[in-house]
Amino acid sequence: MTLNILNSEVHSLFDQFTDLIQGQTQQRSWEQHITIPTQVGEGSILRTPIRPGMEIVVTDLTYAQDMKLRIQEACPLFELSYCLSGDIYCEWDGKESHTRHWTGNVLFFEDELVYEEKKADVRHQMLEIRLSPQGLFHYAADPSEKHRMETWLKRHKGHINPYPNTPEIHRCVSDMMNCSYDGALKRLYMESKAMELIALFGEVEGHEMEGHSRFLTRDDLLKLDQARELVLRYFEQPLSLQELSRRVGLNEFKLKKGFRERFDMTVFELVRKQRMEKALYYMEVQRMNIGEAAVAVGYSNVSNFTTAFRKIYGYNPSEYLRRFSH
Repeated sequence: MTLNILNSEVHSLFDQFTDLIQGQTQQRSWEQHITIPTQVGEGSILRTPIRPGMEIVVTDLTYAQDMKLRIQEACPLFELSYCLSGDIYCEWDGKESHTRHWTGNVLFFEDELVYEEKKADVRHQMLEIRLSPQGLFHYAADPSEKHRMETWLKRHKGHINPYPNTPEIHRCVSDMMNCSYDGALKRLYMESKAMELIALFGEVEGHEMEGHSRFLTRDDLLKLDQARELVLRYFEQPLSLQELSRRVGLNEFKLKKGFRERFDMTVFELVRKQRMEKALYYMEVQRMNIGEAAVAVGYSNVSNFTTAFRKIYGYNPSEYLRRFSH
């Protein structure tokens, strides 16, 4: 299925999407609940409008066929998103992005034609905080914070960039996805958590900007972002540093030093982190026990797996699941 959408303001995308697929909409207090027809797939979209120029969208959809969208982003849109599960490909202005589970992205588009494809028979769980620039500036406490936010917009304009999936960000997203409040209290809770996520993003953004030394050019930074995408894509069968270096066009020294400087971890540490996130997916979504998940991501010793998991998430697997899962 292919849909063409003209996104003229922050709130229009999901209205048009619902109309084009002939979905059903129910208004529940502050929340809009959208269900899709069975011939399109199954699942729902929950939209919480916070104010003009800001909304929070929680999507849980499985499509019966590949969903292809051509979106003309005709308004300034800043978005923080987090994909808990899914398979999403985007292409725009000669650039591309491939998003899978446990990935956070930031984007700022003003006038872009974006092609987006979501695979069929894959559960797509997504959290999106969608803001106009003025909606973002609403949270600036003073001129210096507004200037910092303007720097975010400038840096990410015309890009979909991943941001680090810290344990704090993961917990904040989990809180929003599992919110049990209703009505106005839910709206207030979701906004407060959105503010928290924006603040956590600002923290890692500031750390990245402060950490870049002069030996990395803007072109180098883009190549390092491409390297990270390749590591995320092939973490189950990792590329060698030599192959990764060849694919992105950076020498191995700059790749290793620059990768650590930009992402605060080595390539190996990111591979290990992705394996832990895959294990978490197995435990949370596929309901594997800890031993099964450990073996599935390549650990024959559950104790070693537990130690590695605790380094990433700050808790043992069993404790983490008790605290943050359904």
